[in-house]
Amino acid sequence: MYLVEMGQGQGKSFKESLKALEADIQHANTLASDFPREYDGACLQMRLSYSPAAHLFLFLVQWTDCSLAGALGLLRILIYKVYVDGTTTMSIHERKASLREFYAVIFPSLLQLQGGITEMEDRKQKAVCMERYKKKVNEERGQLSALDLEREEECGICMETNSKIVLPNCNHAMCMKCYREWHARAQSCPFCRDSLKRVNSRDLWIFTDNGEVVDMATLARENLK
Repeated sequence: MYLVEMGQGQGKSFKESLKALEADIQHANTLASDFPREYDGACLQMRLSYSPAAHLFLFLVQWTDCSLAGALGLLRILIYKVYVDGTTTMSIHERKASLREFYAVIFPSLLQLQGGITEMEDRKQKAVCMERYKKKVNEERGQLSALDLEREEECGICMETNSKIVLPNCNHAMCMKCYREWHARAQSCPFCRDSLKRVNSRDLWIFTDNGEVVDMATLARENLK
């Protein structure tokens, strides 16, 4: 079974790890092209994109692999549709996904649909992908304390731990309640002031607690719609 390993090997350069990431995206696109949506025949495709601030900060992370740039939001994945007639929604309507979401959810889900692997194998595969990604990030940040880990799961506004965390286009996490209240009042991200006016509900990534996931096969197919 093919397993994703971001920045495989020790001491891999930024350019080498970037090539490996692009190869994984290409593999994911090949898998996604085999699963067109039933109601319009469109399939999902992905491409690597740099954030607007990437050109100012990428030189600071050239000494490490691209996992650090992904954790900082300098690199992200853009997801768009390709229709049967060849037209696409590229640059018109695209969803953003972080490298973490790509390796923890999107790529493993595509591999699951392709190979028909069991639920246990799926969990093991996702755990391996996630652990490898976390290991690379933690090597750059240093080991996080238990308090730091708890804070990462907290809403940045109300500071409460919540099972449902919303991730708008700017990739700043907040709980569903705070997002709705802030969107209604200010219509801009409280952390970076990025506009939330054009953020629709279908553009949001919502992270749910493990206890809410019942059927992994159904969830994987829903992620492709």
